[in-house]
Amino acid sequence: MSDEHERDRTMAKEKEEEDAEDVDEAEAEAKEAAREQRNEEIEEEVERKSEVREEEAAEQENVDNHRDDEPFES
Repeated sequence: MSDEHERDRTMAKEKEEEDAEDVDEAEAEAKEAAREQRNEEIEEEVERKSEVREEEAAEQENVDNHRDDEPFES
């Protein structure tokens, strides 16, 4: 093999390795973005459930504090 042919093969192999690294990096970034998105969704769901519980507790407190001889107001 000539030196030029060997150099071309080496460059092609290096290019393939760089491309594979780029793909691996892109996949890792996509996984991280998906993980962050899922964490945000979980956090939002927890906050929503907490708000619902607080509203239910406030409603129950209103019922508990209501006197039988007074009209109920929510």
